[in-house]
Amino acid sequence: MARGAEVDQELQQQPLVDQVKEYQARSRQAWAASSFLSSTSTASSSSSWIDGLLVIRELVLFALLVFTFVAFYFKFIGLAFFFACDAALIYICMILKRKHKRSKQRMLLPLSM
Repeated sequence: MARGAEVDQELQQQPLVDQVKEYQARSRQAWAASSFLSSTSTASSSSSWIDGLLVIRELVLFALLVFTFVAFYFKFIGLAFFFACDAALIYICMILKRKHKRSKQRMLLPLSM
């Protein structure tokens, strides 16, 4: 009878152990720029390429904003408007992605549970 209780307890602890591991992996992840540029990054290799893509997306956004100001300076209004719209679209996508990521993290089990 005691052996059956141990097996049930192990089965109940297994999902909790998996959730704790997922929580620890999430807590180790840093912002994309800091983990990409830092040599002491603790993020796993599977998320490092995602961090790299996020950094590239932020750099593209910055470049579009610079190109917008340059186009305004040289009085290319149509081109400046195009760059500004692209930059705004990328920025809105970044905000929506961040909100989706936060709502997804709230649904996962915190470490205190």
